[in-house]
Amino acid sequence: MPLRICLIRPPKLMVEGTVRMESHPPLGLALVGAALRDAGHDVSAIDGISEILDQYNRENIELIGTALPAGVNFVTMGLSFSQIEERIPPGVDIIAISSMFSINWPADRALIAYLRTKRPEAVFIAGGESTTGMSEAVMRQSPALLACVLGEGEETATELVNAIEQGTDLSDVKGLLFRASDGTFVKTPPRSRIRNVDEMPIPAWDLLPVGNYQRHTVIPGETPRKTLALMATRGCPYQCTFCTSPDMWGTRYYMRSPMNVINEIEYVRDRYGVTNFEFYDLTAIIQKKWIIEFAGLLISRNVNITWKIPAGTRSEAIDAEVADHLYRSGCYFITYAPESGSPALLRKIKKKVSLPSILESMAHTKGQDMQVWLNMILALPDETHADVWKTLWFLVKCRLRNVDEVSIAIFRPYAGSALFDRLVAEGTVSVDDDSHIVESILIISGLSDQRIYNPQISRPAYKVYAVLCHLAFYGTGYIIEPVRLVRAVTNLFTGNHDNQWEKRLFKRRERLVRLPVEAA
Repeated sequence: MPLRICLIRPPKLMVEGTVRMESHPPLGLALVGAALRDAGHDVSAIDGISEILDQYNRENIELIGTALPAGVNFVTMGLSFSQIEERIPPGVDIIAISSMFSINWPADRALIAYLRTKRPEAVFIAGGESTTGMSEAVMRQSPALLACVLGEGEETATELVNAIEQGTDLSDVKGLLFRASDGTFVKTPPRSRIRNVDEMPIPAWDLLPVGNYQRHTVIPGETPRKTLALMATRGCPYQCTFCTSPDMWGTRYYMRSPMNVINEIEYVRDRYGVTNFEFYDLTAIIQKKWIIEFAGLLISRNVNITWKIPAGTRSEAIDAEVADHLYRSGCYFITYAPESGSPALLRKIKKKVSLPSILESMAHTKGQDMQVWLNMILALPDETHADVWKTLWFLVKCRLRNVDEVSIAIFRPYAGSALFDRLVAEGTVSVDDDSHIVESILIISGLSDQRIYNPQISRPAYKVYAVLCHLAFYGTGYIIEPVRLVRAVTNLFTGNHDNQWEKRLFKRRERLVRLPVEAA
């Protein structure tokens, strides 16, 4: 008899007043749901973030408990734990929690414990990138869990559910960490990657609140578009030390056929009225032949959608011809992720990119008037002062090529990455201590200074470098187009903005203006 399974994305843990992020469609949940349903099981799903947008709960915080410091107004965005429990269908056999980001683990863990008290008859399992990266800690801290699905989840989750249904030994299921009857943890051999990715089912978006996945474009004031996610490729052939991909996916890279991706886009467009797609690929564009064929099909079939690559990509395949195809096929936004402007540091973190190639590629994409963003990381553990100055100069060169925006992040360790494992081995971070997680939440909210994991450069120095990086990038734009500087000064008082830097400056000015009033 098929089992009844409820897949759950927990609500988002944050500090009250933090800028609300738009909700991203949970692609992994939809893919696992489709695989389980194809196997004959009765599947439901709850998106704890998006089912009630703009709702913030303190009720959940009391259940999260001592993991959070006193004196800070933490909330969760989305459903309360009790609302989630009310939405779980009666008689559910398995409750599966998607734990994608370690920054949300205190809330994920509390939700599992809460639901265990309400649904003691259900079997609890977990999966996702964070679960994979810290699986033993997840099992230790969540005694309700029977098993964690490690890595690529569709086949493993299906076999796990089948084994539970049939009462067979879980040790025969590859890609698991499970709790044996004596309480010990058993890790089964890793599962081979799914090779024939064209045979993967279309994500089960009907299980989720598709109408709530409205995404704003990158152009201020433009109307939101109904947006869903897809992946045209799986895995990443590179081994960046700050990234969890090698642990989650391995380094094998598989591409779906262009026609297979087009079929999914047309199906989702026609069934759900989706007009915009975000490619969640770890490395979206590697092979020129593939992207030319894919974009050509979008054009020749008049698919009439827009699409973007928000997660960062490589540059080698994007020349003038590719950029032209991208733009004409509806691609209006692309993010590059060189991370640093120092070739020496890039070698240390195993980021195999060519900076001259990225600059050339940016010129081609901006030549098509696409929105181009840039991801950079400061304070990587082995970064030197010389590396930072090279990054500053690289940012100037990017802005001279009319790159629109830059995101400059201070390095934070992610469970499952090589740098996280290194910091654990050095005793700097512990997987059983939430301090680095809570610290990241406070940093995002602006309530705490960045913790620096680089012994060579002080925190005050990095504060200066972060300001200089923004000045190097945006200041270069004001120099080459002085009218922008005039408009930026005006925007500081009107609340309008032409870029994210001006938006942040306006909000900071607002806070400073309000301070004397509040003090009075």
